[in-house]
Amino acid sequence: MKPRRRRSSLALAAVAALLVTGCGASEPEPVRDPYSVDGSLPVVDTSGMRLPTPFEELEVVDPGWDITPQYADGVYLAAGERDGVLEFTAVDVHGDVLWAAQRPASCTGFVVTTDAHGRALAILGDLQTTADALAATTATAYDLTTGERVWGPVEVPGPYQGPGLVFAAPPEGFMGETGPRVALDPTTGDVAADESSPEGIRIIGEYHGIVLLTHEDALIARDTADDQELWRVPLAEHGWTAASISASLRPAPGDGLALVATSETTGALLDLDQGSIVSSTARDAAVDPTTGTLVTLDDTGLHGYDADDRPLWSLPVAAETTIAAIGGVFLYLREDGAIRVHNVLTGDVAQAYEPDGQGPIIVPTHITINGTALLLQERRHLVATIAESPLNESSPTASHAGMSIVGARVAHST
Repeated sequence: MKPRRRRSSLALAAVAALLVTGCGASEPEPVRDPYSVDGSLPVVDTSGMRLPTPFEELEVVDPGWDITPQYADGVYLAAGERDGVLEFTAVDVHGDVLWAAQRPASCTGFVVTTDAHGRALAILGDLQTTADALAATTATAYDLTTGERVWGPVEVPGPYQGPGLVFAAPPEGFMGETGPRVALDPTTGDVAADESSPEGIRIIGEYHGIVLLTHEDALIARDTADDQELWRVPLAEHGWTAASISASLRPAPGDGLALVATSETTGALLDLDQGSIVSSTARDAAVDPTTGTLVTLDDTGLHGYDADDRPLWSLPVAAETTIAAIGGVFLYLREDGAIRVHNVLTGDVAQAYEPDGQGPIIVPTHITINGTALLLQERRHLVATIAESPLNESSPTASHAGMSIVGARVAHST
């Protein structure tokens, strides 16, 4: 393991894959500029559900999202269809809707990112009439907290592709290759990399101001703001080829880290800031925001590393195992239709659900450092919220979260 740099401004997960479709005309005309939303989100009756114990006392709300949310800086963003249009809503950790904006119902491309100043942004795709085209695909950036427009709309070659600010024209038929990919700078919306340029690059993805690409015999990271090369890794050193490397479909494991596929069956975990290979075998990974523990998953099993990249534990798992969520010292795994929970500090099996509980098991898909969580109930994306007031030792939420963490450590000590 090599050192990895950590940034504390965001705790991203994973998280969640983006839906990628084209944008088409819709009626009625969307209200594109962000607007305020009156009223509160509906509170979910969880009495018939089996929630993880850290979230049992939290109020759970239903924002009505139809697509997988993304998170940054205390705010979730996603969209649901409303009266023929797609309505994006930004919901904070307290369950308040900060702002909303609409797009055509078939236009689901969006991404949450940060600019060079650390400001969290929401980038929404659209299909608009411009001076050059009757139906041009565009992207616009908004402040994730306030809804203020930061830049755009800027014209892009086609729908959102990702990861990060990557766009391309769709295939000419139902199947096939997309057109040349373009990566934008999140701070300005300017083109940072273009596969159609004479340079002959291939864009892997854009990661909060770092564009990852291959050129000739190297994997290269560049700053999107000034095109400065940050680092390069010769492909031959790891037995990789430019054609074999692509972005992983798994959620981003954490700040400054990226998962890439290096073949049809293998992957690698990269430290984007330092240009080091954290793991040359990882096919999934996640970082616990509470402890900084990194968990990787490869063909040999699960492996835990502390915040200084020192090995903590390893254990075998079934081949179909995936990481569902990580947070509050709990690691949630999906394995052959079942849910298993481990303590991230010890690797021991942990009890995150009441053993005598009744009803369907609700699994978190993202957990923040302050205890908020995104919960998946069948196809509903629910938010377990925290109180408006700061947490303290006397608050029920803080006390309950503390009991969960301490209980896990006591189990280890015995």
